[in-house]
Amino acid sequence: MFNSLRFKIITAVFVMLSLIMTVATWRNIRSTEEKLLTGQKEKTVLLSDRISHGIMVLMLQNKWGDLQNMMESLVTDATELEDIKIFLPDNGVIVVSSNPDEIGEKIYPRDMNIFKEVGESEVFFIEKDGKEYTSKLKLIKNLPVCHRCHGTNKEVLGVLDVDISLTKVSKAIKEFRKEHLIESIVGFLILAGTFVLVIVVLIERPIIKMIRVIRRIENGDLSARMEEEPKDELGQMAKSFNRMLETVETANREVESCHAEQMRRAAKLASLGEIISGIAHEIKNPLTGISCAVQVFQSEMNDDDGKKAITSEILSHINRLDVTVKALLNYAKPKPPAFLPYKVNDALDKAIFFVYTEAKKNNVIIDTDIKSDIPETMMDSDQMQQVFLNLIINAIQAMPTGGNLRISISSPDKEDVEIDDRIKEHLKSDRILIITFEDTGGGIDPGFMASVFDPFFTKKSKGTGLGLSISQRIVHEHGGEITLSSEVGKGSVFTIYLPVISGGEDV
Repeated sequence: MFNSLRFKIITAVFVMLSLIMTVATWRNIRSTEEKLLTGQKEKTVLLSDRISHGIMVLMLQNKWGDLQNMMESLVTDATELEDIKIFLPDNGVIVVSSNPDEIGEKIYPRDMNIFKEVGESEVFFIEKDGKEYTSKLKLIKNLPVCHRCHGTNKEVLGVLDVDISLTKVSKAIKEFRKEHLIESIVGFLILAGTFVLVIVVLIERPIIKMIRVIRRIENGDLSARMEEEPKDELGQMAKSFNRMLETVETANREVESCHAEQMRRAAKLASLGEIISGIAHEIKNPLTGISCAVQVFQSEMNDDDGKKAITSEILSHINRLDVTVKALLNYAKPKPPAFLPYKVNDALDKAIFFVYTEAKKNNVIIDTDIKSDIPETMMDSDQMQQVFLNLIINAIQAMPTGGNLRISISSPDKEDVEIDDRIKEHLKSDRILIITFEDTGGGIDPGFMASVFDPFFTKKSKGTGLGLSISQRIVHEHGGEITLSSEVGKGSVFTIYLPVISGGEDV
């Protein structure tokens, strides 16, 4: 569940929606609170100006005694107007108040401190007796019209202190917060539910259908196909998957056909091997007898006997037939390799030693490039030497007028070499041996490339056509692979890939 794509997407969206809704809700609440408080401040300023104007009118009419009644009536009529008072600027003593009990007492210390710091203040928030108010201090100045009663000594006659209760505003803010939070939660649930529904309908269901088809394919049903509707990205992916599956199905049929052909071919070769083995044994014994008889006849002839040349030619043909019969027997019933730790370059040196004279005779120069870090590996040195001899002799025969044969051996890590994936999977080791035989002969016609390693295939006037087939079998028995690349007029390159197997590992 926690690893499902639906869970991850829904969780991510829920987190983003939560953040967005939380920020948006907080900003709306803060904006509304500021507007309500700003309105309360403006109301405080208006009331303060109105009361100040009323005080001036009463003072001009010399109705100072009516001031107390006016303040009490204002507080009684205006529910939000909590308290009105006038205190002396010198000592903070309250001289007039909407609450008569406060007359003669001193103003709140905070109000007095604000007056001393700024004089006439802007609207500020204050808490008195556990309640919150907006408060404003307004100076009652000694204007020229006031001089006849108050003289000219004082610049400020008193300070008007107006307090308006924030109870209603606070209640309104709390109700707004509650309503807005409920609306936000409901909106969040609606958005989240809608998104989950969209995810399930538009994404999860098509993916579940695709997974079902894939599981059918995993169980071997290659006829299963994905629905290619609707024409969105999932539909395009389903269409591409179906095309890919058709390609795989076609390739699978080709592989099965190829495998069946290989099995038929293997059966034919097995039958051919039995026939060859029987025929070779039937030929070998009489051939040995004929050879012995001819040698007896030849030993009884004089050196100047003209028939001696004929017997020598007969013996030459018998030797040639003997070589062919041995090759047939080796192909039909090969000897299993005897694996021992050995250096591949030592086997190559022996092979070059045996053909050196033939190469020199045909003006073929053999160059070797053998890296210094070539490790030992498990191999049958005699059989591997036979492989090298076959490849070198083929190269010499491919250059009848002379040329160059370059042989190189290296031992890289398998992952560092750019080779066919099929070969990499076949080589069961991390480190491998690469042996290349590159000649400058006439090359091989592309039409014959596929048959080069087939038994009895040869374009030479002499030979059995078994050399490369036997070489390929030996390399395969060593857990390796042999490849050929060739270009007419430029030459051919045979490459052998062998795994580096230590003494404790199986080949």
